[in-house]
Amino acid sequence: MMLVKLSEHKNVISKNIGVYMFPRSIFILFVSIFLNFSSQSSFSAEEDHDIKLTFLGTGAPRPSPTRYGPSILLEAGETKILVDAGPGMRQRIFQAGGFELLTDINTVLITHLHFDHTIELPNLWLTGWLFGRKTNMKVYGPEGTAAFMDHFERAFDWDLRYRYLTNVHKEGSDLITEDVKPGVFYNQNGVKITAFDVAHLPLNPETEELLGLEGATFGYRVDYKGRSVIFSGDTRSLPGSKIIEMSKGVDVLIHETQIPYPGESKEAKLANVSMIVHSTPAQVAHVFNEARPRLGIYSHIIPPETTRDELLSMTDYDGRMEVAEDLMTLMIGDEITIGKAKNLDNQTFLESDAVDN
Repeated sequence: MMLVKLSEHKNVISKNIGVYMFPRSIFILFVSIFLNFSSQSSFSAEEDHDIKLTFLGTGAPRPSPTRYGPSILLEAGETKILVDAGPGMRQRIFQAGGFELLTDINTVLITHLHFDHTIELPNLWLTGWLFGRKTNMKVYGPEGTAAFMDHFERAFDWDLRYRYLTNVHKEGSDLITEDVKPGVFYNQNGVKITAFDVAHLPLNPETEELLGLEGATFGYRVDYKGRSVIFSGDTRSLPGSKIIEMSKGVDVLIHETQIPYPGESKEAKLANVSMIVHSTPAQVAHVFNEARPRLGIYSHIIPPETTRDELLSMTDYDGRMEVAEDLMTLMIGDEITIGKAKNLDNQTFLESDAVDN
């Protein structure tokens, strides 16, 4: 492109080799093309993924200001699916996506019926509905989930009837629940979800025999457009565990872990009773080494004060791995990109676009 000297034009562009300027029309064209290209590049960087994960809570039952209870949001195309609903989940959803996200989630997977995986279900169901969701929320989980959710519906019956009488819409206030069995149970809009058994039912610590509690504990595999994610749920993974077979070659394998407290204090002893139903970093390393995911990632971390460096140093695995933090995001496509959710916790309801038509 031909450049003219400064003395020949008023619009100036400085360069190390001298001070020159484009003729105005060429300059405007150049800037227009540049801005358009930058906009497209920015859009591509944001949208160049098939699955997005947002870690809403990466802790467990123990209270923590930095690791809320276990909950992960998966987005695939227009589909949004929440996996577990631990303490603090509603606030994390609000931080990650404001009122719009709270009212846009209507599908939930529950790995098992422990309180630290379920306690926020009424919060999502009722908050999402009250502030604009008009699609009924559907909850999938192992045996006992439908009966479990029925208790919530009965507990909040008065609240619902009160709000109907004050002209809150009725649409979207029902709960639809389904007990599922291992295998494919969801196949919609290109998203396929498979449940599989994991070892988390109580055992005799001496004999390691099951103690006969009814029900099941699940992990889930989600497939979409050739991408795949494994959610381990709570589990003690051993050689031969189903999760290894299910995780072969997946893009992302999310696995829980527990590290024993040292010492013989009554607190350490109480904390460590659950070691028999959770996985040590060494056991997780075996799963990672056998499955070889593109990314192995820790979440549901016990104790929650365990640092990233501590956890990675305990894991004998030479592949790519990471430790999740609350509000961490993963964009899964040709590349797997780690990011951080935007913080919308100052959004007001009137600023949102949350109410369904």
